[in-house]
Amino acid sequence: MSDTSHVRPVGTYGPVGASTTIYSQKWVCTDCKYTNFAAAASCKRCKKAAPANAENNNDSQTQQNALTHTWREVLDPQSQQMYYYNTETSETSWDRPECMGPAPYASGWFGRGVAGADTNKYDADNELFLSRPARKQKDKIEAKNTSVEGNMDYNIWYGKSRGENWNEADLGQDLAPNRCVIATDAGRTKADSKDSGQKFFCIQFCRGKCARGAECTWFHRIPTIADDGMASQMHDCFGRERHKTNKEDMSGAGSFEKPSRTLYVGRLRPDKWAGDKELHAALKKQFGEWGEVEHINLISRKNIAFVRYRFRSGAEFGKEAMCNQTLGQGEIINVRWAHDDPNPIAQEAIRRADADAAVAALKARGVQIKRAADESSEEVITGVTSDYPNTSEEKGEGEEEGEGEPAAKRAKTD
Repeated sequence: MSDTSHVRPVGTYGPVGASTTIYSQKWVCTDCKYTNFAAAASCKRCKKAAPANAENNNDSQTQQNALTHTWREVLDPQSQQMYYYNTETSETSWDRPECMGPAPYASGWFGRGVAGADTNKYDADNELFLSRPARKQKDKIEAKNTSVEGNMDYNIWYGKSRGENWNEADLGQDLAPNRCVIATDAGRTKADSKDSGQKFFCIQFCRGKCARGAECTWFHRIPTIADDGMASQMHDCFGRERHKTNKEDMSGAGSFEKPSRTLYVGRLRPDKWAGDKELHAALKKQFGEWGEVEHINLISRKNIAFVRYRFRSGAEFGKEAMCNQTLGQGEIINVRWAHDDPNPIAQEAIRRADADAAVAALKARGVQIKRAADESSEEVITGVTSDYPNTSEEKGEGEEEGEGEPAAKRAKTD
């Protein structure tokens, strides 16, 4: 489900290996036009009573499809990524079939992709990029970028560094002076030669200011499924060391203990857009340049959004590429790693998704999964968890990935 501005997740449903999110349709007050949760008995703004059957407006078609389709998640041992297999036709696909419905609301270790999306374009784009030499984005290397990143004040106890080179937000709230234009800047570098052994991407290219072009020894393109499968758990896609915990401001390379695929995006300007739908589309288009975006949660009344990528390397690339950039309406966005969503619905979705991934991993290793003695089928159905408490009063509508500016008060994401 690409646009979730008028729906709210109410639970996770479906058999093992085919979990999906069930949404309820929000209702719009006919008097004041305020968008309310399906469970709201009256309008939060003007107190007008909710329309009849608003609370029961769940996506029944998704529930029905979950019980009838024959697609299941499979873990590819080589790439360590999820793909899909049809148990009746033996058809396989990297893309999530539309009949499976939306991926779990918070999808745990592995991304599942957007139902019905075509992600082959990223491989096709990279194939085009590799047919030409990379373009020089700058005429010369800036002096302040010549030192090794993170070479100042390294604390071996906390595994963190301080100093100008580690402060990617040193621009404050100023607009980033450069931006990577992937369609024209990407291309072949020395890293793409067969004997290079390179696994990492050029962070200066990602930030739009690499002066080496085709002579660079790092990749000048976007990460693919194969790249993500070969990614080191101890390093990000740029080769920077990841540590056990995140930085307090949720910047940097991230945590290897809690790998995240979700970005917090702050300082949005919804008032500059015609509506949430247009802002949602702009987020999807611009963040989607760097990898497949699995889910976007826009909370326009707080001027923030949460962008979840299917692959970790895509999130890492997107975070650096979009830091202090603009969406086109004069805003200068703040991009950080997001925190865990404490909402019980999200926690249940993560539990289900991780359990499905564990089963898929065991099957990929040839381990036979035996059904429990009291179950008539290996595939256990979990009903809609719509009895979770309504947390809208505490967190605000739709705040699934975290709230407000990043702070040490909350746990981390995914």
